[in-house]
Amino acid sequence: MPEEFFSKWKMMIKKEWKIAFFSAVIIGFLTHMYVFTNMLPNHDGLTNIYNTQLKFKSGRFFLGPFSGISSFFDLPWVIGSLSVFYLALITVVLTEMFELRKTPAIVLTAGLIVTFPAVAATFSYMFTADGYMAGILLAVSAILVTKKYRFGFLPASLIFYLSVGIYQANLTVVLAVVTVWFIRELALNQTKMKPLLYSLVRYASMTAIGMALYAVTFKTYQKLFGGEIINYQGLDQIGMRSGSMMDKLVKIKDTAMEFFFRGFVSDFPVNLFEVLNLFLVALIVLAIGLSVVRNKVYLSPIRIVLIVFSVILLPIFAFILYFVSPGVEYHMLMVMALVLVYLLPIVIYDRLEQSTSAVKWFSWSTVVVLFLITFNFAIINNIAYFNMTLRYEKSYAFMNRVLDRMEQAEGYEKASRLAVIGRPSMRTELASEKVPENIPLMTGVIGEHFLGQPYHFEYMLANQFGKTLTRLDDEELQTLRESDLVKQMPLWPSKDSIRIEGDTVIIKLSE
Repeated sequence: MPEEFFSKWKMMIKKEWKIAFFSAVIIGFLTHMYVFTNMLPNHDGLTNIYNTQLKFKSGRFFLGPFSGISSFFDLPWVIGSLSVFYLALITVVLTEMFELRKTPAIVLTAGLIVTFPAVAATFSYMFTADGYMAGILLAVSAILVTKKYRFGFLPASLIFYLSVGIYQANLTVVLAVVTVWFIRELALNQTKMKPLLYSLVRYASMTAIGMALYAVTFKTYQKLFGGEIINYQGLDQIGMRSGSMMDKLVKIKDTAMEFFFRGFVSDFPVNLFEVLNLFLVALIVLAIGLSVVRNKVYLSPIRIVLIVFSVILLPIFAFILYFVSPGVEYHMLMVMALVLVYLLPIVIYDRLEQSTSAVKWFSWSTVVVLFLITFNFAIINNIAYFNMTLRYEKSYAFMNRVLDRMEQAEGYEKASRLAVIGRPSMRTELASEKVPENIPLMTGVIGEHFLGQPYHFEYMLANQFGKTLTRLDDEELQTLRESDLVKQMPLWPSKDSIRIEGDTVIIKLSE
């Protein structure tokens, strides 16, 4: 009977899982409720109000089915709620993976998972956000299955295969989680080296098999089905070599420093984000030091070496895609693995007993600093949503003015095609300076507007204003751009910056 089934499941659910799940749900909705209850498309969302998300050309073979759970419409509340559900399950899985028992540790883990800036950046692409969150859930689930069962790495490899088939950057999440787990096991000094290395081999096997299955799918799509891979983010250059290993390591170092300490290594101002990250580094060093002393890890030099090596590997694994393709450029959607850096002191704090003043001081420092980091993440996310609102309103108001001008132009009734020359200029101190200076560089949320290409005008006119105009193709647009007619036209907002020639509306925004 259904009631008996659910009763048995209720008995199986651990207290820690409940704390993790409901903490993530509550913090998640408190942080992201605004973007769930408003329509705030970005440059991609404008063209994906309805899309099947069949991204075979991007190598994301399983994104469509998982995004389709919430339908193929851009439904912020449905997609957002489903995304928070996935994030809550991710928190539960990590709680079990790291065997967290202390309530503050679990709540902080939930807070960091749901407020990390990569989540808000993904929500700026709301039309597909739930698919990406499902991919992360599959990635961490694959690790847990491998841990729980002797031959779990075999089915886990299939789960991981689905995960990277949703988004290739999920490879970095798996590597980062395993690295933090390995550091934890070394620091606790409760497992002998042989079974510990055996478990590591199982994780490596799961990852290798999953990536091999993905590589086969990738090549099969290219060779047997004649599938074309787009050049976005170097996807068409996967496997190609460019530059030395040292060049890539330097690039990883620079990218990591740019993320954690941008204000200290660039001309951007120093914000609370960078200051708190300094405290984070101090906490990680202190956490490892305390673990080494209290668990007598210093008696095993090999463990000391492996801990140091693993800590160094953690940011390298987070940016390992630099080794996969020479054309890849990291952005905020790709760095979810970095949240594991923030979880490292929490994982160690959870296992330290408060029997000395040093441990008590470290425990309180961890709770306070990570709480401040979580709260700051939530503020950063909402600054991002604030700018998305301004950007949408400016784009909408601008398009309304353009349509009004078009309707006043002679021949408007016969117009069926659209030619947009240049881009609108809307530079303000708030959106161009203040917002980028106060939050990390977050793909999808930065900018004054999202009318960067002619197809943005075409889609917005059709979907937001009900006016269907078909844009000229690139060759026709280039020919028109070089014509004397366009060269003699004044720039927007001059009266003659919009004119109609035959069946084509010409809008000249810039040279």
